[in-house]
Amino acid sequence: MSADNLTPKQRTFISQCREKWQHIGLSTERINQQHATDAVRAIYTALELTEPEIIIVDSPNTAIAYIWNLIKVDSETILNDVIDSSFWSRIYRNLHSHLLVRVPVDLQKNLHLLFENNLATEYAKLLQEQLKIQWEDILEEDFGKGVDVASRSGSNLIKNIFSSCRKPETLIAGCSYFDFCIHSLKYQQFQNQLLILEEFVKNCGWTFFFKNIAIISNRATTINIDSNNHLHGEDTPAVAFADEYTLDAHHGKINLQRKKRQLDDIAWTKLFEKMNAVEIDSWEEYKLLRVVKEGTNVRPQQFLKVTNPHTGEVRVFGVSMRFTSAIEAARWVNQRKTQQS
Repeated sequence: MSADNLTPKQRTFISQCREKWQHIGLSTERINQQHATDAVRAIYTALELTEPEIIIVDSPNTAIAYIWNLIKVDSETILNDVIDSSFWSRIYRNLHSHLLVRVPVDLQKNLHLLFENNLATEYAKLLQEQLKIQWEDILEEDFGKGVDVASRSGSNLIKNIFSSCRKPETLIAGCSYFDFCIHSLKYQQFQNQLLILEEFVKNCGWTFFFKNIAIISNRATTINIDSNNHLHGEDTPAVAFADEYTLDAHHGKINLQRKKRQLDDIAWTKLFEKMNAVEIDSWEEYKLLRVVKEGTNVRPQQFLKVTNPHTGEVRVFGVSMRFTSAIEAARWVNQRKTQQS
């Protein structure tokens, strides 16, 4: 059996599935935080993992910044606790393999081609490429200052971080295919497995999964495309997020120049607000902030936020919980800088 044997009704349903999942996976609506939290919790339950602490931020860039600060505090724990594709295979690939043995081979090939979504693939590819280049530079700079991390390479570290990331748009083609097979070819026994994926794609942006914590990025607020369905912006970003992180693309191509994109003061302020950070102490340009989440299995964290009084540049350092004053934490950070210079 091939696609030539599909009925007119089934062919119409293929178009409906494509449109449905592209609308879901490339939505620019702000996520509902409760629905996003429930969707991620359902994934941990399906994987038989303990419910994690969940943080919601405004962009993948902010998510990586948050992860990097966790790594600087405790690199071994966070890097060893990545939930990578081997875990996800229990949901996605398991569903795929069950359908493979039921759908005729010729039809499988035809359907995969029909459900390809080049715009979704392009979105995920270009955004990750830009983030990878920018954060490799930032991480290498910190390594040069002697940051003690097991993986002594910015490129290796960012690769490890991205291995934890699940991107809803990369699931659009597969979920369209699953949706069609389940409802049009009558394989309703797999409906619940698809529902877990659908709730994730529908309610989350890029999400970084670790054993004890999940960081959910909000969706882009703007996605601009050209007449050929490529990411494109003439005098405006092709993709923009609420924290002003942007992707500039011209007819599906980006300039991968190495430019550093640290978070600015506004972005850090928003992030710490979302984390319910409490200011423990301040001294001159230094603020000691503590994040404690009650009823979770994530340890409290402390950060020293330093604002350059002349330029307004913000730097954030993960510091030990033993510090109770900003001046004490600042002396420790500055002492390390001196030793490493």
